[in-house]
Amino acid sequence: MVQGGQRKLEGATRHFSHGRYAIGEAYRLGGLDRNSALMAPAYHCVTMLDPALALGADVQLYPLTTGLSPDPDKLNEIFTQSAKPIKVLLATHFFGFVQDLSWLKQWCAAKGVTLVEDCSHVLFNEHYQAEGAGRFGKFIASSPYKFFPSVDGGLLYAPGARLLDGVATQSAAWLAELRGIKRSFERSRLPRILTSDIDLLDQQLDAVTQGAMVPGVDRNLQRQAQSTQYSEGATRVGSLRSSRWVINHSSIDGNVTRRQANYRRWLKALADVPNCHALYPELPDHCAPYMFPLYVDFPMPHFYWLKQMGVPVWRWDEMAVSTCPVARDYRLHLLHLPCHQSLSEDELNWIVAATQKTLGRPVDGVRE
Repeated sequence: MVQGGQRKLEGATRHFSHGRYAIGEAYRLGGLDRNSALMAPAYHCVTMLDPALALGADVQLYPLTTGLSPDPDKLNEIFTQSAKPIKVLLATHFFGFVQDLSWLKQWCAAKGVTLVEDCSHVLFNEHYQAEGAGRFGKFIASSPYKFFPSVDGGLLYAPGARLLDGVATQSAAWLAELRGIKRSFERSRLPRILTSDIDLLDQQLDAVTQGAMVPGVDRNLQRQAQSTQYSEGATRVGSLRSSRWVINHSSIDGNVTRRQANYRRWLKALADVPNCHALYPELPDHCAPYMFPLYVDFPMPHFYWLKQMGVPVWRWDEMAVSTCPVARDYRLHLLHLPCHQSLSEDELNWIVAATQKTLGRPVDGVRE
């Protein structure tokens, strides 16, 4: 049985098209503006910072431990040295693994800082809370569309029922609703992952590894403006009604069970593969993993080869510069592999086999 429980949230909720806009509204409600600053994790997706930059606020990045928890020893130093007063702190549960942030909640209360709990990687919607999630922040933002077959979906939740009284979002027009239904239908009919015969993987990998590598542009940036993934015009647009229906009528137990099985498949498949290790080698019973985070020793060429092979793998290599050694390291070395419940057995078999063979390929004369 899945732990966490299906129940209606007792506080207030508002729907947004994506979690980034729910986070942005939480920042605004927390008092963030051009005269103040946000504290955010040094390891981050650009959309975590976009709303703060749109408000004109400063961003102070706090260091993380190797397990992606906030480093408590550095928080006071950053708080004291910030040129502008810290109004909001964003704390993220990465990859679906819920962390105990009770100490951080107390720290924020003592400093007069609004804690925004980022559940974008956690299975969290109006009827379900992953165990431990949503217990710490004054505002909780999530992206339930990442766990369900919906076109969009972001949620802002406040345990205090009156905290969202002044927040209103605009319902999507009916034409947009129809387009959303059309997109969902079209996506369900398109091939998701272009796989080939597993017996041909060695031949394909030979071709990839023998070719010249053409890496992309390295974009480790000093962020001063929001990214192209952020739209000012979408900040008050609610999620599609069809997306909410899909999210609220999907099987929670089936979703979590399948994701856990896929995650454990990755753990077993890569346990003896060289040049890599799982960031979280144990999966708690209550966890609904968002991705399988894998640390690789040689991102160049292994990450490049995986991409060339067509393996659906990601990393957060475009992030703001910080002094955090973990973020600097994970930026290129920490890969995100899929464990989505919609993966078929054939798809997962091919992805796993391609990853095993690629990471097992020797790397000569490369040290990163």
